[in-house]
Amino acid sequence: MPSTKSVKDTEPTPQPAPAAASEPSAPASSAYEYTHFADAVYPHVPLTARAATADTAATVFDWPFGPPTDGRWTTTTKKPNQAADNAGPLTSEE
Repeated sequence: MPSTKSVKDTEPTPQPAPAAASEPSAPASSAYEYTHFADAVYPHVPLTARAATADTAATVFDWPFGPPTDGRWTTTTKKPNQAADNAGPLTSEE
């Protein structure tokens, strides 16, 4: 008499799908350019934002939590060119 072994299910046990390799996301830009026509003072920073003139560039400031919501700032990829008025210089002199 032939053996009556039960045939086990041959399908593999489902495994969770591996996590998709995602590209590292670029850090969010927090640099904003002052695009208003007149200078402004922000006492809570403190910062004096300068409007662009023929001989100077507009203030580009790194707002870590976003700029004021007064419509005077635009996201930019430019490097910050001003620190808070009460901060030290952007570069150290040695």
